[in-house]
Amino acid sequence: MIHQSLLQAIGNTPIVRLPALSSVLNINVFAKLESFNPGGSHKVRIAYAMVQDAESRGILTRGSGQTVIEPSGGNTGIGLAMVCNNLGYKLVLVIPDNYSVQKQHLLRLYGATVVQSDSSKGNNSHGEKAMELQLKHPNYVMLNQQRNAANPEVHRNTTAQEIVSDFSELDMHCFVSGIGTGGHITGIGEVLKTHWTDLKVIGVEPIQCNIKSNVHAPHKIQGLSIGLVPPILNLDIVDEMVGVDYEDCVRMAANILKTDSISMGLSSAANLVAIKRIADSLRPGANVLTMVYDGIESYVPEITQQTAGLYEQPCTA
Repeated sequence: MIHQSLLQAIGNTPIVRLPALSSVLNINVFAKLESFNPGGSHKVRIAYAMVQDAESRGILTRGSGQTVIEPSGGNTGIGLAMVCNNLGYKLVLVIPDNYSVQKQHLLRLYGATVVQSDSSKGNNSHGEKAMELQLKHPNYVMLNQQRNAANPEVHRNTTAQEIVSDFSELDMHCFVSGIGTGGHITGIGEVLKTHWTDLKVIGVEPIQCNIKSNVHAPHKIQGLSIGLVPPILNLDIVDEMVGVDYEDCVRMAANILKTDSISMGLSSAANLVAIKRIADSLRPGANVLTMVYDGIESYVPEITQQTAGLYEQPCTA
């Protein structure tokens, strides 16, 4: 298949069963590999959708060289960099100073201007810094993924529809998803619940946090619990929250490479940790779907450091 630009290759990512983990847990664990998207994550979906929405409302004009600003040093930033490059916009990204150095370098290579915020001021320090910059530069356009209705809407219209099509001959008993901006758990969860009325939607958060009680705390799982309850998040469709430890997520990301051979970052590994926690409460053979948001590549130094010595095997050749 030939695409006229990289943006046309977004979506239609595969769903795979994880046979090794499924066997251990006595359930069927499926993962939608959003890491197969251009840019390597699900966030390129919302990046393109938010820009298209702003264009449709006359806020952005394609090819104008306008500046988009967004508080994101993660996958949304990468997605926006790709979209802005293709559609003729400049991009300023505000990221916490404790984010992956590799991702910071990557964002600059994409051509984005990177501004750091003081992470000691809380999990939303980059959001506050971005607002300061926008006040200084009122011509900047902030898409604000935490509040932008195009975020959950693109997941209702694309990601969820792909899942429904792929599961057309299967029951789905549980959907497990992390919560950052809340866009994908909201958009996907709402649609899936209309197709499988008994479906349980399980939210995943760092164990230090409790989003339903509006409790936030510093943590090391990038992409989860962003320091506030996002306005676009529909908590009414979330049946249960599961807290996960950073260390368990690191071990899961390392283990799953050696068993089911799926590359995933820590927020994706958090979903599998949560599935492991709830597996005993599910009937044998239940079908559980989760998301793999991105690959392990940006986290290799961190995971290698945390698991040093645990997985080394002597050469017997």
